[in-house]
Amino acid sequence: MKIQIHPKFLRSMMLAALFGTSILANAADDTSGWTYNGHLDFYYMYDFGTPGMAQGVNFRQFDVNNNQFGFAVLEVDVAKKPTAKDPFGLTANFTAGNNADIVSGFDPDGGASKLIQQLYVTYAVPNSDATIDLGKFSSWIGYEGVDSSANDNYSRSFLYTLGQPIYHAGLRGTKSITKNLTGSVYLVNGWNETQDSNGGKSYGATIGYTPSSATSITANYYGGEEGSGGLSGIAFTSAGARTISLGDLVITHQLTKSIKLALNADYADAKGFDGTAGGKWNGIVGYVKDQFTDKFAGTIRYENFNDPDGLRGTGNPGRFDSLTGTLDYQMTKDALFRLELRYDTSNAAVFNADNGSVKNNRTTLCLSHVLKF
Repeated sequence: MKIQIHPKFLRSMMLAALFGTSILANAADDTSGWTYNGHLDFYYMYDFGTPGMAQGVNFRQFDVNNNQFGFAVLEVDVAKKPTAKDPFGLTANFTAGNNADIVSGFDPDGGASKLIQQLYVTYAVPNSDATIDLGKFSSWIGYEGVDSSANDNYSRSFLYTLGQPIYHAGLRGTKSITKNLTGSVYLVNGWNETQDSNGGKSYGATIGYTPSSATSITANYYGGEEGSGGLSGIAFTSAGARTISLGDLVITHQLTKSIKLALNADYADAKGFDGTAGGKWNGIVGYVKDQFTDKFAGTIRYENFNDPDGLRGTGNPGRFDSLTGTLDYQMTKDALFRLELRYDTSNAAVFNADNGSVKNNRTTLCLSHVLKF
């Protein structure tokens, strides 16, 4: 007989695990190897197109609430690094808030694991620098990540929002190849899926090269069968499965002591089968960040994202461009304030505006506060 677990009960158990794990980590002494921390993320967003509250700010990943204060996320992080004496480690990131709902919105598990951003066990292979991870972990694709304070800008690019996965569940193996070269391989359930939607596993690889302390070049690959006739993590604009091949390039370079440059470029081919239409998408994003002082920094981001076959946007051929300026104020080591102005354009009228209308451009202003603990 199959036992059914009610989602509310499961979420309650996860919350209990969140606080229980945090308390245990806090109680552990310094020699145990446990660490714990976390953060709170709040924001206020204003869209000058004044879309209604029910519409929200569309084609954005997390900053989707217009003209209101948004509670993005509360995150508690617990970790134990593997050691020579104990080769097993643990990484756990528990989340609650709007971001947790958004991230897992298309996961076939129905949101059962939405409170768990990452949860994986690490095995450090003895007499080697190789590690093996098993569990749920953030995607290896892309430059930006799910935690806003770790990014150069507060909002996420169209490339991140429409063209890249956020998390996976499965296996990851990592090992140094040479002094400046590192490789990783992956076998996972799918794109933003803790529960596989189609039974076909996805896979990937990473080659990371650091020719100098100032420069890093990372080439990533993601492939496999994604999508289904029902709910699937990749959320194609039309039902059906496709065979995905995605190439991802990330380059960072510390130009001067204060100025950092970054580039993220992707190309994806989704081949349809069994009567499902295929398609492609691609994007490129450039970043310039200047750390003016210890407390102030500014970042300019420009991007272009193309969805010629309509698989990742509205269902119609789409092009998205964006220019974003972000000003950071590090009030204390644990308190980060950000002011961000962003201008988006598209080849078609797709952005929500007043009285239920749509426009081909949009300007937004956002104030955010991340408090770490």
